[in-house]
Amino acid sequence: MSNQDLAIGNRYWNDTFVDTMSLMSRGLGEEGTPDEPPKFKNYLDRPSRPFPQRLPTTLGPVTRAFTGGPPRPLDLGTLLYYGYGFSRVDVGAINGWPYHRLVPSARCFYPTELYVVTGDGVHHYDQLHHALVELRGGDHREIVARAAGADLSGAEAVIVLTSHFWKTAFRYRHYAYRLCTQEAGMVAGNVLMVAAALGLTGHVHYQFLDAALDHLLGLVSGEERTVAVIPLHPAGQVPGARREPVTAAELIAALPEIRPPFTDVGKDTTLAGDVYLVDGHSVLDSAAEFGAPPPDRPRPLGGAPVALPPAGAEPDLADALRRRHSGGSLFRPRGESIPASSLTRLARHLLQPYSADLGGAPLGEVYLAVQRVEDLRPGVYRLNADGSGPCPVGPLPEGRLDASMMLGPPVVDVPSVNVWCYVVTDRERVTGAWGNRGYRMANMDAGVVAQRLCLLAGAEGLAARPINGYVTADVQRLLGIGEAARTPIFQIALGRRTSTAQYEMPVVF
Repeated sequence: MSNQDLAIGNRYWNDTFVDTMSLMSRGLGEEGTPDEPPKFKNYLDRPSRPFPQRLPTTLGPVTRAFTGGPPRPLDLGTLLYYGYGFSRVDVGAINGWPYHRLVPSARCFYPTELYVVTGDGVHHYDQLHHALVELRGGDHREIVARAAGADLSGAEAVIVLTSHFWKTAFRYRHYAYRLCTQEAGMVAGNVLMVAAALGLTGHVHYQFLDAALDHLLGLVSGEERTVAVIPLHPAGQVPGARREPVTAAELIAALPEIRPPFTDVGKDTTLAGDVYLVDGHSVLDSAAEFGAPPPDRPRPLGGAPVALPPAGAEPDLADALRRRHSGGSLFRPRGESIPASSLTRLARHLLQPYSADLGGAPLGEVYLAVQRVEDLRPGVYRLNADGSGPCPVGPLPEGRLDASMMLGPPVVDVPSVNVWCYVVTDRERVTGAWGNRGYRMANMDAGVVAQRLCLLAGAEGLAARPINGYVTADVQRLLGIGEAARTPIFQIALGRRTSTAQYEMPVVF
């Protein structure tokens, strides 16, 4: 398999962003059937280390997620819980999605798993019990460093994200790779924000020797895949890089194989063959295959930035994370206007740079289709990377949007949405730099931005609902995008949600 067999990656780009309905017509699974995977990964008969069952209820002002908090000793339990913890149970849920974490997931399947590599071992984070489960004892950070081309000296810990594709593919079949990579990026973005508030600096490695890290974690080959490596350094420490001609096979040979048992269900991965095909052709076997970031390109211009009023009171980050909400199974916002100040923090922070092996990250652009915001004319706006405010791009068709822009069954009341947000990435640019792996990297990078938006919406008392059911060409026309390669990867609806009869019970350790 080759990361440079671009016909496979280009076809998957087309199938998941252009010809989506054709891909879906090849089959979908059903929830509530025996082949539905468990919501939590549970390792059996492995040493477990529970974290203290009382967590801090505050993390400091929400802007610390972007500016950084004061230095403090590593608090791994707090970092992992607020980064990707089990946060809520919906009692009386009619949609069958009762279990929630602090990051959104398509139908709450949560294919992303979180592992931690420290000086005393390799561990899995057990969200259900808020504990670390040991998979390997000993210090294996050198293996991670060589696999990721990273200098881990001084790192407090290394977070490794994986994706168990079948947890989503059992329902979405061939389409699932898009959802899995988007969610993994949202988890990475949340880990970065929580780490910053706790006085740490995270650096995201999207390129590494996949098979070597899969082997280190004891993953089932071809089912669960490592998708990101995030070393966490003390605030202000600039992570370094190391380059050596190492291969995955060399690193695998240096480690004995482990196969720690875990709860799982039977699967038929042939039902989602495109997922495993494009993933298999995105793997890097040698450090020589790491791609360099593409040259920066000028971002498109709109009109002069619109000045937004100052943001309101500064909420606590922990509170904003708990208030983050996707709006329920059918998102119907209240319909009244929201103040323009609700967009101020979004405009300031969504495109703020973060440390990654992408070069200038984030890669994408952010557009807003404003329908109902006080003192802001309805229309399409583009955000500036410097946070200076939204720039007018053009009007909305007939003054507002309607359901004709959506694909599939209705999950949101389109005209009631206050603001539609779009994260746009140049697919040719990322494919040219990183081959098929560019698909995974672009979706994850867009996920970092999307999670920022979801968090900041929660801070303003708004729900943020990611929805992939849109016609890409229609959105490109709406946003005034002239180049076909500039692809809207995320569509997120913002608005104030209405009350329901559902009881949402927080999980507080």
